[in-house]
Amino acid sequence: MHMAYKPALGTTEIADMVGISQQAASKRLSRLEEERLIESDKIGNARAWWLTDNGRRYLDSSENEPSSQ
Repeated sequence: MHMAYKPALGTTEIADMVGISQQAASKRLSRLEEERLIESDKIGNARAWWLTDNGRRYLDSSENEPSSQ
């Protein structure tokens, strides 16, 4: 069986990267998961998060929008 590699980050890693608390990151990540832009899975005592195909398309389309400056 072939398993696709899904680059994933933990909640604490994401919180540190964006400069918010782990609790705030967890709440926002849960909302993004409800919107099906990301997925998660429990790995040991931690939760890992990764982009879905919908999340990648969303990021690609938002990068192509003209900036409003």
